[in-house]
Amino acid sequence: MNCNILEYAKENKLLAQTAVKNEEFLDFFGKFPIKTIVEIGTHKGLSSAYMAQFAKKIFTFDVKDYGKKYKVWSDFKVEEKIHYFTVSGREEISKILKDIKFDFCFIDGLHKYEEVKADFEMVKNCGKVLFHDSAKRKAYGVRKFVDEIGAVITGNVAYWNI
Repeated sequence: MNCNILEYAKENKLLAQTAVKNEEFLDFFGKFPIKTIVEIGTHKGLSSAYMAQFAKKIFTFDVKDYGKKYKVWSDFKVEEKIHYFTVSGREEISKILKDIKFDFCFIDGLHKYEEVKADFEMVKNCGKVLFHDSAKRKAYGVRKFVDEIGAVITGNVAYWNI
């Protein structure tokens, strides 16, 4: 169903603020094996649903529980692969991550430089990190941070690996 995620987002008016509207995000997956993904910034769950097609498990975190994601995951039949946590902040995520072995992280949380940097520091040991919203935008610090760490930028995503 991966080729239909964009169509699904359009039909269900879920296209705003999602990585699945970026072709470079959709094209990224399936090129190398991923077992367990950590996602920071769940929002409506579209990126989780898409990535679940390429991984065994996803642990996804957000500070707000947007109800629409549960229908998305059910419609894509991936809800059993996804473990969602509503958290109060990064400290809570760090605590949960101590018990999770993961080999990939997708960061799409807060976009200010210090927030992106703190998210990265928390997950970089997995060795592979994909960032959303890396296109140049004045209010976002994502681009500045991914430039600093030497991530490869393709459109609106940036990929860093050890």
